[in-house]
Amino acid sequence: MLIARQQSLFSGFTYDVFNSADALVGHLRWPHFAVATNARLQMPGEVTNIRFDYRGQNYEIDFTYLRRGWSNDIRFTLKAGAKILAQADVLRQKKLLARPAIIITAPFAGTVVRKSSLLRTRYEVSANAVSAGTISEQSRLTLRRELTIKLTDAIATPVQLFI
Repeated sequence: MLIARQQSLFSGFTYDVFNSADALVGHLRWPHFAVATNARLQMPGEVTNIRFDYRGQNYEIDFTYLRRGWSNDIRFTLKAGAKILAQADVLRQKKLLARPAIIITAPFAGTVVRKSSLLRTRYEVSANAVSAGTISEQSRLTLRRELTIKLTDAIATPVQLFI
């Protein structure tokens, strides 16, 4: 089990990652302006991808537009250096108010489905058509976000953070 806690109310893009014993094991940082690898306008010299470190190893998450339009289809890629560890596609549905489909394409075939209640948001993760666990937010009414990641140990920890 992993817990990703927002560092502060005023730092919405930086999270600390803790293990089940509540020991700090990593950090997750979103850029203020994320830019796709195939964006029409690039920001030279700026950090434009998501970065995290876990137990001293650095990882990056890039994204690419698969289809542009009113809403974009996007592919997210987890990398350790030049090595690709995982990929997931966020595909918009044809229906007007339908949620996008989140399809994991590597290192396994899977899906992420949002299941929400009035006060909680929860995502169910399936790997090869078998439940792999959940990712849940403690409450929608908090000053700092906290996500609890409860996925099977068969999924590598950096991939769990990516999902």
